[in-house]
Amino acid sequence: MRLPLWLLGCSCLTMLSPLAHAAPSMKTASEFQSKAAVSSVSPKQNVTYQIWEDLSRGRSIPVKIYMPSTSAKSPAPVLVFSHGLGGTREAAGYLGEYLSARGYVCIHIQHPGSDSGVWQPVATGGREAILAEMKTAANAANLKFRVGDVTFVLDELEKRNASDPLLGSKLNLSAIGLAGHSFGAGTTLALSGQNYPVGPRTFNFRDSRIKAAVYLSPPVNLRNRQAEEIFGSIEIPGLLMTGTDDVSPIGETTARQRVIPFHGIKAPGQYLVNFQGGDHMIFSGHTTPLRVNSDEKFQHMINKVTGAFLDAYLKGDASQRAWLKNDCGAYLGKAADFQSK
Repeated sequence: MRLPLWLLGCSCLTMLSPLAHAAPSMKTASEFQSKAAVSSVSPKQNVTYQIWEDLSRGRSIPVKIYMPSTSAKSPAPVLVFSHGLGGTREAAGYLGEYLSARGYVCIHIQHPGSDSGVWQPVATGGREAILAEMKTAANAANLKFRVGDVTFVLDELEKRNASDPLLGSKLNLSAIGLAGHSFGAGTTLALSGQNYPVGPRTFNFRDSRIKAAVYLSPPVNLRNRQAEEIFGSIEIPGLLMTGTDDVSPIGETTARQRVIPFHGIKAPGQYLVNFQGGDHMIFSGHTTPLRVNSDEKFQHMINKVTGAFLDAYLKGDASQRAWLKNDCGAYLGKAADFQSK
């Protein structure tokens, strides 16, 4: 099945400079040759790098696993994170570190075909060469690959929870959240239940194992359809974050359009945070020296609100749900417009 490009929204850029995005030792999935299990532990004891082999699709999926820093008495809730176009499993590391300290197992996955391997071969050609490659990679085939990657990771978590040196018996698989930035937010919308009308047919990739979703800078293009038709079938709680300057060199989504999924989703438990002056890069976790202080301020708020949202809907914490409804707006103050329903 082929999906037209407009269904992606394709506003998926998560880097303006390749140097801002790539870790020096980072490899893309295409560079890994071994089919054996690969695991390495970072200097931070609670972070582990692995490559999971999806033999049915012939894809190697790099993952970065953030484990809770303290031993939990019961299985932990899980957050799976999907990076933006041209990104890696290193994306949004600030969020993985914060949530793992809060008791979550966070699995940040890397998507071959729409990861940093897209732009690295042409990096010496400059910005225009990079943008050209990125636009080519923002396609329906890569969305389908990404959906399959997340589905594979969820399947793999079930297997590894049964018997695995790192994850065995440590996962609460009835409390799984999915989050993503840009193309990753589009991936998250797809798996949360976004509709894709194509001619007389409508496609939907909902995965019922996902109980809550976080959309950071989602791509949106209604193509003359109503928001309810595209997003109205999403039934799980959701947190959408964007900014008043949230635009990208790729795609057609404007900053104003990024809030559309919030208004199109009719299920209860929906929250919108629109940061004043926030741009597309505040969510990625990859900053230049000139942005560190401003991005850290945004990321502190992103962490706080995301943690409260996930606690409310994955841990069933009534106090956090009440905080979201009654106090979150005051906490954000003038830094962001906050809405809930």
